[in-house]
Amino acid sequence: MSIRSDDGGDDRPDAGSFAGHGIPDGRVLLAGAARSIATPRGETVRVDDLALATVTAAFRESYAAAAGEEPPADVEAALADAVAWTRREDGGEELDVREELLPRFYRRLDAFHDAYHGAERPVVADDPS
Repeated sequence: MSIRSDDGGDDRPDAGSFAGHGIPDGRVLLAGAARSIATPRGETVRVDDLALATVTAAFRESYAAAAGEEPPADVEAALADAVAWTRREDGGEELDVREELLPRFYRRLDAFHDAYHGAERPVVADDPS
């Protein structure tokens, strides 16, 4: 399993956007989600609401294990947006769980999470004040 850019380039050159949560390499989330789902190599799934709920739960579990706490509001928001984007882009497709679905979902999760951290503070915060 690798994280490839959509253009087929090399593996993602940076560690992701989760360092502020105590996860210096966000790819740990991808590996943890893959362990949580525990599908054999080559297994495919149709991208539907059940598959997306399973993937989301796996990433929540992976985050909790890596960070030692439940996902905060910014991570939950990024998860929700990654689900919506994956549904839009891949809905109805049959994808290899380990080689396609999980890496695509992680890239989207990381991109949304990164987007929520502008102007040196999270856009989505636990405390609305």
